[in-house]
Amino acid sequence: MKKLLAILLSCTAMAAAMTGCSDDNSDSSVESEGSQVTTDADEADLGEYTYSELGTKLYYDSEDIPDELMAALEKYFISFSQHDYDSYAECLYSEYITEMNEFLEADYGYDLETSFENQCSSLETNAGGEFTVTRIKAELPEEDGSEDYLTSLGEIFETDFYETVKNGCDAIHDVTFYVMAEADGEETLLISEFEIVFAEKDGAFYTFG
Repeated sequence: MKKLLAILLSCTAMAAAMTGCSDDNSDSSVESEGSQVTTDADEADLGEYTYSELGTKLYYDSEDIPDELMAALEKYFISFSQHDYDSYAECLYSEYITEMNEFLEADYGYDLETSFENQCSSLETNAGGEFTVTRIKAELPEEDGSEDYLTSLGEIFETDFYETVKNGCDAIHDVTFYVMAEADGEETLLISEFEIVFAEKDGAFYTFG
C-alpha cells in the first residue's frame, strides 16, 4: 500500500512513478500462441520470460496475469520512451483523463499532456538518457490495494472515483511491476516494485496515471 500511495503522490507532483494499461495492444502484443518461455542461466533469479513482438523480455505467470495485461503494460512504458502522448492517452481510463485534466489545470495551471512530458523527462533522467524498455516483470502483490488507491484518487478529484470505476468496468486488477531499460548502452533498473491498477472492460485494460 505504501507503494501505491507513493505512486499517487508522485502522479500529482508530476514525478516518474506510474501505472499502466491499454485498449489497443496491436503494437506491443505478447506472443501468446507458439511463444517460447525461456530462462537465462545467468539470470535465473528473474524467472521465466517470453519475448514480445517488439523484443521486450516479459517476466510473468500467465495463470495470474493475462497476456493482454502484459502487452498493455509494455505499450504504456514504450509510450514514455518514445514521447508518444497519443499512445499514452490510449492507455488511460477515460474518466481519469477528464478528472486529472481538471485537477491539473486548477492546481498546477497545465494539462495532462504537459504532465506526461514531465514524466518522460524524469524517466530519462533516471535512466541516464533516452532509453529503450528491455524487460518488464509483473506479479501479484501480497495484498490488493486497488480500492485504497482509487479511493485516494477520488479524494483528489473530490468524487467517489472508486465506485465510478467499479461500476463502469468488468474487473479491477492490482499488479506489482519492475521495469529495466537501456540507455547509452547500459541497462539499468528503472522502476522497482511499484504497484499498478488496471480497470478491465470488454477485454481491454486501462490505467490511472
